[in-house]
Amino acid sequence: MTEKISLSLFCCTLFLLTVNVLLAVLKKRKINLIFGCVTVLSAFVAVVNIYVQSGHLPMSGTFEKMQNMVFIIVLLGMIYEFVNRKRNINAPEFWIIALIFQALAFFDEMKIDPMFYMYDNVFVSMFFQLRLISMAVLVFSVSVNLTSFKLEKGSYEKSFMMHHAANFTLLGAILFIAGEFSGSMWAQLAYGDSWRWSKNFFTSGAMFLLALLGSHLAPSWIKNKNFQILFSIIPLLIIIILFLT
Repeated sequence: MTEKISLSLFCCTLFLLTVNVLLAVLKKRKINLIFGCVTVLSAFVAVVNIYVQSGHLPMSGTFEKMQNMVFIIVLLGMIYEFVNRKRNINAPEFWIIALIFQALAFFDEMKIDPMFYMYDNVFVSMFFQLRLISMAVLVFSVSVNLTSFKLEKGSYEKSFMMHHAANFTLLGAILFIAGEFSGSMWAQLAYGDSWRWSKNFFTSGAMFLLALLGSHLAPSWIKNKNFQILFSIIPLLIIIILFLT
């Protein structure tokens, strides 16, 4: 029964995201803002369902993580769309990316993991949640970059979106390092010392440095704005690949 509820919520959100993508591509922005509220609600209920069934926030397994990230991506997108609703910027990219991440759950068993003993620890929960939130923010930054890529060369809107994409990237980097610090605190309490050098620690360090690189890698000496955007996106794509693999 519980698995059927999870699957139903997943399919509902997947369907709603598909409609959002179609409305965004057709430039039905006002209708999509209204319809998007339903999508955010569906994604939120899916997250709440995971908490009710497992006793912890989504943090392990592809299914749980994607549900968490999709909710954050669409919430950020809706807030960003509403704040900038008077600007003539059509942004279907974040809906498309959210749909892709929702579909990634098909590659998992699509089930909720039961309570694990570590999840009771506040630092463990903060580590997983901050890490997932940071990834969602970085993914959203990619969507903002992609939106800016298609805007008219030399327009104020293009520079506006590029600036915001860099800010979202920096925010993602801050959230990521905060999550790593929380994990380090848990290791200190659990094992008596902070994380030692390891493959995972090296990967996390590389991801943080790439995030910082992405927020600063729009060299002013490159005159072509689209090339600047590409240089900003590449480090973020590497981070996302490292996270997913």
